[in-house]
Amino acid sequence: MSLPRLVVHEHRLDNGLKILLVPSRDAPLVAVSLWYRTGSRHDPPGEAGTAHMLEHMLYKGTRRHPQGAYDHILHEQGAVHNASTWYERTNYYILISSDRYETALELEADRMRGALLDAAGLGDEIEVVVNELQRSEDDPATALHERLLARAFPGHPYGRPVGGTPGEVRGLTAERLRDFYDAHYRPNHAYLVVAGDYDEGRILERVASAFGPIPAGPARLSEPPGAPPQSAERRFELRRAGGREQLLLGYRAPARRHPDVPALDLLAQVMGQGRMSRLHRALVEPGMAVQAGAENPAALVHPFLFYIDVSPSLGAPRESIDAVLEREIDRLSREPVTDAELGRARKQARVDLVLRCDRVSARGALVGELEATVGWRYLDDYLSRLAAVEAEDVRRVAATYLVPRGRTVGHFRPDGEGEKSA
Repeated sequence: MSLPRLVVHEHRLDNGLKILLVPSRDAPLVAVSLWYRTGSRHDPPGEAGTAHMLEHMLYKGTRRHPQGAYDHILHEQGAVHNASTWYERTNYYILISSDRYETALELEADRMRGALLDAAGLGDEIEVVVNELQRSEDDPATALHERLLARAFPGHPYGRPVGGTPGEVRGLTAERLRDFYDAHYRPNHAYLVVAGDYDEGRILERVASAFGPIPAGPARLSEPPGAPPQSAERRFELRRAGGREQLLLGYRAPARRHPDVPALDLLAQVMGQGRMSRLHRALVEPGMAVQAGAENPAALVHPFLFYIDVSPSLGAPRESIDAVLEREIDRLSREPVTDAELGRARKQARVDLVLRCDRVSARGALVGELEATVGWRYLDDYLSRLAAVEAEDVRRVAATYLVPRGRTVGHFRPDGEGEKSA
């Protein structure tokens, strides 16, 4: 399966706004996404949830478009829109007919500097966000993941929930939110990704017309540093009523720019992706687990985690599962994977990337996510670097990164006895 040719044309306005154009004639659609290089990692100390709250507040109206007008205009145009906040970025997305994309550009340009951010609107939205956080806390998988991050990255932004905590969210003020908005929501701190069916000359004119008059802001503040290395294993248990038992392991792994990442991506495929993976055969086929997987997200600016997750079968001894995991990790650390395993892993990694390029909106999202961390040109040679990974490279990264001292282990037990840490 060949990768669709992903053409990206880069431009920049005088005010610093980067423009990434991803032309496609697949359908008469245009995906307009505006990305700010700020996310939960940039939340001020004691104000976790600021970036996420600001995402919500951009739907509360501007000087030109009162609350509700943004949704109404796009609904009338037959557009689909959404937004999201992550550690490194905040994204606003509109999928619209190719003859109406100017509306999307005008609305996002207006919100870049025109958001009202009034205290009354913030008070209403705080309760909406707190309810979101409480619903997430009620989900055992989400709660386990957040606890694991908090223990893997104590005192670091990666260890805080992206949406913040109810206590800190309730402490946010309109004044502090305005300060954050003024510091980060500027053209020189953002980039615009436009994917779809359009005339490039025409769309550059419209982008310049909509965003060009917005003045650049001050230079970005210094970036938050990465977390210090982990030197000892950390374990904890989360106990509460309901749900299925779950085991989650996070190993400290390098950031996406690191040369070991392609080998770690293939290690995750061999270990825990698909029915032929080692964890599926070692844990699921014998009936010890209903699910077992591995993942190397590595999509962040700083080192993050390589995950292993297991959903044990009812009554399966935890000690037996731990022993199988240790055995499989030890094998991968000592013996190179087989040629067949490596071939399947390369093929599946290619398929995964192809699927991320199969639609106009998906192509824009892929370019935008990469630009937030390593730059969109990362795609240029990623497949060639995957092809260059040898079995010995997979063994080496398993031995280097899947080690107890860099491991945080979380265990969810549905018995309602509360939380315990070790």
